[in-house]
Amino acid sequence: MPELIQTLTRELDWDRESDVVVVGGSVAGFTVAVHTAELGARTLILEKADAVGGTARKAAAWMWVPNNHFMQEKGIPDSRTDALRYLARMARPALYDEAHPTLGVADWEYELFEAFYDTAGTALRALEELGALRLVHLEDIPNYYSHHPVDRVPTGRVVLPALENGEPGDGVEFMRQIEAAAAVRGVEVETGHRIEGVFLDGDGAVVGVSARTKDGVARVRARRGVVFCCGGFSHDEELRRGHLGGLLLAGCAARTNEGDFVRIMRRLGVPLFNMHAAYMAPVLLEQARRGDPEISGVFSVPGDSLIVVNKEGVRVGNEKTTYNDRTMPHLLFDVGRAEYGNFLLFPVWDQRSTDLYPGTAYGTFIPEPDGDWSAVVSGDTLEELAAALDARLASLGSDARGIRLADGFVPALERTIERFNGFARTGKDEDFGRGDAPIELVFHGEIKQNPYPNGLLHPISDRGPYYATILAPSAIETKGGPRATAQGQIVGADDAPIPGLYGVGNCVASPSGQAYLAGGATFGPIVAFAYLAAQSIVAEPVREIGAAAIA
Repeated sequence: MPELIQTLTRELDWDRESDVVVVGGSVAGFTVAVHTAELGARTLILEKADAVGGTARKAAAWMWVPNNHFMQEKGIPDSRTDALRYLARMARPALYDEAHPTLGVADWEYELFEAFYDTAGTALRALEELGALRLVHLEDIPNYYSHHPVDRVPTGRVVLPALENGEPGDGVEFMRQIEAAAAVRGVEVETGHRIEGVFLDGDGAVVGVSARTKDGVARVRARRGVVFCCGGFSHDEELRRGHLGGLLLAGCAARTNEGDFVRIMRRLGVPLFNMHAAYMAPVLLEQARRGDPEISGVFSVPGDSLIVVNKEGVRVGNEKTTYNDRTMPHLLFDVGRAEYGNFLLFPVWDQRSTDLYPGTAYGTFIPEPDGDWSAVVSGDTLEELAAALDARLASLGSDARGIRLADGFVPALERTIERFNGFARTGKDEDFGRGDAPIELVFHGEIKQNPYPNGLLHPISDRGPYYATILAPSAIETKGGPRATAQGQIVGADDAPIPGLYGVGNCVASPSGQAYLAGGATFGPIVAFAYLAAQSIVAEPVREIGAAAIA
């Protein structure tokens, strides 16, 4: 789009003006808007979709907030040192060095960790005091790595939006409350506005945006600046292939998360960071290939008489660990065969788990009796199950990446089940430690009719019917983008903030590395950095525009 980089030598005819323009009617966007409006800045939210809410509409909306005021009131200590060590160790395990001034992580990542710890609790309390969010504390929810020695504060950091009766809410409730708070403060909202570029003044400061609408192009001036809160690029095939190597399918993020901000930053020559990284979860392959807008990641694996195997019929990981870490085995490269042989994995379970653990909560895949069984195959014997599963793979063609069950799948699966059943009887998974980490009990839920020592292990029946489905790795959302300061300012090629340009949420580079640190590890930082960005942008000077350019 060469016309988007020409210099404009006259004053623009703006279609609309506001002090602050927020791009994205997301949790991040509305949280920024509530704060900027509370601080006296006229604020306009421009949303690409026909409705606001984005991915939050499908989210559990946990907020992971170190040293929050509930912890303080209950006397749960959460020191800065302990929190920073946990963040750095889990985000960058290959770089972590407790003796290093930044614990081995990059300076900018460490600065964000510091700002997160220092601000998150204050920002959370501010939302509560403003009446923007009603809160409930889930004191007993463990961190995802609470079993690791570096985690000195294993529980207490998870907070949720509360329903009117005080019970925990979800992303829908978060959006309902934050939208209401924004409306009370006069925040304006326009949907159907896809941002295609930003306007720069003669000093290189961002002074507005160009938006594509059903009526054409709208030029919107931002007197103090623009805050992008528009999500990552998980639903853009080109960007996913280019930066994630085709290893992650589009996941459960809002369909409008197509990397618009990435493309604008490229045109500005802004460096991009962590473009290879994502928050991950397995998904049902057949649901993903249908482009189901209601798709969910498989955040919880149901059942206890169940295992997940590869095409060889072998277990490759802990079925009950967290969704991000359950995705890791999918990405293992087989050097001898020069292939990603685990790209597809196959849950196998019996009638017992079918009867006791049906449902769709947290993306589980055992249907109710009258539910959608289209992604499940079955057989009265393991031989029949394998034949049905291999036939399903064949029918999927290129969507299955050419993966078929190995010739020795059935005898290998029989050996795998025999070994797993032995673990179930003793209560100790000697291969992958299933049931050892506290968070696994949270995602498993209620233990049902299991007399064995480890409630997450039960022998798989020696009689059919048996069931299976197909899992593939997906990006819940990407972690890459331009680098932002703790105040949300986008950092340009000269390592200096670009005046008037901000980003909060999954559209900017995350310091979390390979890890999903805890439940709420996206919403918690959003709460903190939205608060800081709002304070910073409101302090920006009102810019008088002469010549301008668009990028």
